[in-house]
Amino acid sequence: MISFLTLFLGLIAGEHLVEVSVTGPVAAVVFELDGTRMARIESPPWKTTVDFGKELAPHEVVARAYDEGGHEMGQARQMVNLPRQPAEIEVLLERNALGSARRATLVLDSLVGSRPSSVAVTFDGHALPMPVGALSVDLPAYDAETTHLLSVTARFPNSLQSRRDLVVGGGVSGEAKSALTALPVRLKSAEPPTTATLSHSFVKDGQPLAPVAVEHGAAQLLIVRDLSADEARSRLGSGGKTLFDATTLGASPVYDPEAMRQQMRLDDEDRVRFIWPKAAASAAKTPTELFENSHDFSPKDGGLHWLLTRVYHPAKGESHLRFADAVAVAGLQAFQSYNRRAVLLVIGAKSNDSSLYDPTTGRGYLQRINVPL
Repeated sequence: MISFLTLFLGLIAGEHLVEVSVTGPVAAVVFELDGTRMARIESPPWKTTVDFGKELAPHEVVARAYDEGGHEMGQARQMVNLPRQPAEIEVLLERNALGSARRATLVLDSLVGSRPSSVAVTFDGHALPMPVGALSVDLPAYDAETTHLLSVTARFPNSLQSRRDLVVGGGVSGEAKSALTALPVRLKSAEPPTTATLSHSFVKDGQPLAPVAVEHGAAQLLIVRDLSADEARSRLGSGGKTLFDATTLGASPVYDPEAMRQQMRLDDEDRVRFIWPKAAASAAKTPTELFENSHDFSPKDGGLHWLLTRVYHPAKGESHLRFADAVAVAGLQAFQSYNRRAVLLVIGAKSNDSSLYDPTTGRGYLQRINVPL
């Protein structure tokens, strides 16, 4: 078995150390980046430095374990700079001579620091005793001919939580995964497609792939703007309107502050979220820092004019804002929605940028993952 000890949960570029853990008679581990061999390690520790390049771009890292005869014993894959959970768990199983799992060692990481506040492990629904601060647990004896479920739940600061499920026994050991993948499709006409019209549109290894569903889907708009709405309101106006009552002679005009609330309204199912260019507190001073989000707004809350001039961040002071980094993170979140999506960057007079990445890098990343900016 081979598993990554290094988890890349955020956006990264440049050189980074990559380490794996292996069990069994392993003679060598080969590291690959996007299908190209980067290193061959023939003794522990099983780690190497991988150069992900200067630009932000999606990558796939593969580690393959080989025995002395050159036969592949196992492999582990990890996607980089693509949507992932903000906290993840790797479970390394130690097995006896008969192949039964006897001990589980946990590798935990999150965007707010790698130390969890609590960890719970269950085996077939029964809690396993785990000392505070420990990252390994003994597994009970079990019938190897039937399947059993090992579940690990870890809670981190900032309300982050992650869960990992593995099936042991029954001749299998792996993670439960979804079997469906959504694909964005660019239409050449306004006619909505169906599963029948798309039946010959997708091919893998020369064989057609059958679509099981077609969704138009809601749109997700992510807005990066400074923390205050003051400048937006001064330039776009408050959206209010003075109303006159023509039916009553001598009536005083009435000011309606919400007269333009529905101006620039999106469709009913669409959602708008603000990504503030202010990095949240993080244990790791790296580009994987979390950026604070607003909750999702629906068209019932108001149109774009209303949201841009009313929604603000409660923090005072606008120093050390990171617009380019926030745009890249917004692109990652937009991609993760698997719906129609776009990122809107609103630049005002107070646009001094303290980003780790320059604007060209952020813009290029969104182009690579097909998120309109």
